[in-house]
This record gives sequence, structure tokens and C-alpha cells, in this order.
Amino acid sequence: MLRVEQVSGGYDNKLIVDNVSFEVKPNTMLGILGPNGSGKSTLLKMISGILPMTQGHVYIDGVERNTYKSKALARKMAVLPQLNPHAFSHTVQETVALGRYPHQSGILTTWSSDDEEAVQTAMAQTSITHYAKQYLSYLSGGEQQRTFIAQALAQQAPLILLDEPTNHLDLAHQQQVMELLRRQVTQCQQSVVSIFHDINLAALYCDELLLIKDGKVYAHGTPKQVITEQAVQDVYEVDVVSFMHPLRDVPQIALKPIL
Repeated sequence: MLRVEQVSGGYDNKLIVDNVSFEVKPNTMLGILGPNGSGKSTLLKMISGILPMTQGHVYIDGVERNTYKSKALARKMAVLPQLNPHAFSHTVQETVALGRYPHQSGILTTWSSDDEEAVQTAMAQTSITHYAKQYLSYLSGGEQQRTFIAQALAQQAPLILLDEPTNHLDLAHQQQVMELLRRQVTQCQQSVVSIFHDINLAALYCDELLLIKDGKVYAHGTPKQVITEQAVQDVYEVDVVSFMHPLRDVPQIALKPIL
């Protein structure tokens, strides 16, 4: 599905991502973890093509990403859009409908029943249907976040890239989004690559984890392989204790209080 080979790059001649390689198989959810400034978002931007690489290659379905035309690439890969002032000038439904752009063709594009169904389904899945006619600028941060997730889902691409999809969400909506992403993987044959700050949430829902330290891959594997006390201490520079989740065979961590 996705293969990243020896990718490096950054900003203003500063190397932020250093020789990163990994592969995401079909129907897999990969969580990218690491402290602030470790290069997670920069890596995701280089995978999506938002930020150029100084070296390396990104392949989607065995084809180098740069060979795809923009619409063809968007039919292969959906990216949770970055918040920008222009985005807030649309209603919720208009924002979600932008996800159907890759499926439009010709000069005089037509809105099909498939387009409408995809938009309505995505809004229902993220519980924002009742906000459809409201402008994005009037919504809370969590509601805005769910709207952009719905836009990515409406795109119906086999690969979804997300940067902190649970940001601004309360516990109930965090669970809703993570369960939704799991269903997209298991029932809709999509692959998800997502950045997380919450280690426990990522370990609970992801098939694989990629742990980044100083722009390099520290560990890549199953949650059991990656989330160890030593790994978390090395990467995050905090003392933790690890334990198994009481209902799932996955590791969880807790901070050791200093006082």
C-alpha cells in the first residue's frame, strides 16, 4: 500500500527527518509517535507531498508518488487538511463535499448520487449531520476536527493520512473517531497512517506503531514490540511503568510521579 524509503528533509536547510524507511501493508492502521519536535508532522507532510524531500522515495501501490497527477493521487490518498482561514468560510457540508473533488471530471463537473451519498455517510459517521448548514467558524475545535475527518472519509481513498485526529476531542468523541478508523480498516479495506500524542490510545487501536526520536526511526512494530518502559524512557525522557490493558492484549503506560 505505502512504502517509504530513506526519506530525509526539513526546513531552511535544517534536517528534521533523517533517513526514515517503513512500509504500511493494506488494511493496516499505523500510529506515528514521538515527542514534540521529533519530526512526525514533517514526515507526514513529505509522505503526502505537501513538503518536498531532500532525498528518498514514497511509493503508493508500487508506484512512485511523484508520478501521479494531482487528482489521481487524491483518489489514492486522503490527507486530513491543515486548518487555514479560508477553510472556515464554508459550511460543514460544503467542507465535507470538498473531499469529492478527486472524483469530479471535465470542465462542467456534475454532482452525482455517489458524491451525495459519500458526503452524507461521512457526516453521519462523524456525528456532524446536524451541523451541515452551519459555518465552520461557529463550531468548537472538536466539531471542526470531526468535519475535516469527514472530508477525508468522503474522499474514499484507500490510504488516509491524519495528523492528530483526536486533537480537541473529548473522551467520547476520541473513542468514536478511533472506532470509526478501525472500521475503515477492517470493513472498508482502507489503510490509515496517523500521528498521535496519546501513546495509550495509539497502542489500543493501531496494528503497528512507528516511534520517532530526533527525526529517526527508534522502533517499528506491533504495540507490544514498541511500547516498552525502556523505549518510552529513551524517547520521551520520562520515567513510566507499563502494564497490559485489562480488556485487550496491548501495553499501556503510566507516568511515575516525581513527588
